[in-house]
Amino acid sequence: MTLHTDCGYSYLDTLVLQNTSFAIYRMPGNKETAFALQQKENPESLLQLTDLNGKSGFVVSPFRVSEQTPIVLLHPDVNLEGEDSILDFLERRFQKIDPLTGKSNLGTTASERPDSKGSSFFTNPYCAYKKAFELFQDALRSNTCEKIVLSRTLKKRMPVGFSVGRTFKAACEAYPEAFVYLCHTPQTGTWFGSSPELLLSGENSSWHTAALAGTMKAPVEGTSVEWNNKNIREQHIVSDYLEKQLSLHHLTGKKKGPYTSKAGKLMHLKTDFDFKMTQKGRIGDLLESLHPTPAVCGFPKEKAHQLLLDHEGYDRKYYSGFIGELSLNERTNLFVNLRCMQVQSNTLTFFAGGGLLASSELDAEWEETEEKLQTMLSLIDFDKK
Repeated sequence: MTLHTDCGYSYLDTLVLQNTSFAIYRMPGNKETAFALQQKENPESLLQLTDLNGKSGFVVSPFRVSEQTPIVLLHPDVNLEGEDSILDFLERRFQKIDPLTGKSNLGTTASERPDSKGSSFFTNPYCAYKKAFELFQDALRSNTCEKIVLSRTLKKRMPVGFSVGRTFKAACEAYPEAFVYLCHTPQTGTWFGSSPELLLSGENSSWHTAALAGTMKAPVEGTSVEWNNKNIREQHIVSDYLEKQLSLHHLTGKKKGPYTSKAGKLMHLKTDFDFKMTQKGRIGDLLESLHPTPAVCGFPKEKAHQLLLDHEGYDRKYYSGFIGELSLNERTNLFVNLRCMQVQSNTLTFFAGGGLLASSELDAEWEETEEKLQTMLSLIDFDKK
């Protein structure tokens, strides 16, 4: 890795400080990064998924659409692929910046932000999680819902020298099979993540979606993976839901799975669906049917969704929404926004969740969120002085 490459990613922090709308991302299994920048005006804000019909760009959609958290669609006037092309562009744009220090005349850089020692803002997030868990267990045991996905946040102060641009680079190296992205817009703020979960992809008439549900720690190498009934049931709920939604849109094709899929240090159960879709202008209609899937919400979706809004205890914003290319250069690649964090001033907010069934146990579910948080936490040096 060259010095040019290491320092070049710090220019992304300056784009954030300038409140510039951009996304840099790397597709699963692809070595090349892509970059989309909108220089003119702000990205488009939309309040319904069906408003995406016939549109193209880089989209960021929340868990729940509202005026405070709209669907945001970048219409990039700069599209680049490949690390060299992207870093050359950024160097030309910020040629007055010293790449060794990150200092410029544009204001405070990431390396100059005040520190914090990286401590958590809350002394006992377990108590809040336990309260919601017990309330949702009542709903599950009374058969109000069959599955509810309970999530939580972890807030930490930003450590000295933190660069979200360089952290993006580190995530690309650490998680080659994930969708890794960094995105900033005035409407959404700054989000960064490494998602294992595809929502929808396709070009021309060939399309794909997948059910990803059921989680366990990766076993010792050479040890077989054995899934318990709880995880198998979670996967069944999500795959059945996707199959039904595709059928309602008269989209039938091949189904593969469930099978075991590895994402970092975690294993998931996965089922793939390949289908033909000729009416690409109606993607918004299909997204409205699919999102949020039971993998991030619950089942029945409407009841689980309302329970989450009323009792989860915080606004998910863009966590567990979806993000990616929408008919951009004739390609659609949309991923569920998981294993992510929001970057705000001197604060990093991490998100993680897991599916609850009536048989779920509190400590096991809490431990699953702890493992999922490590996807992002492991990339950051909170002890740096």
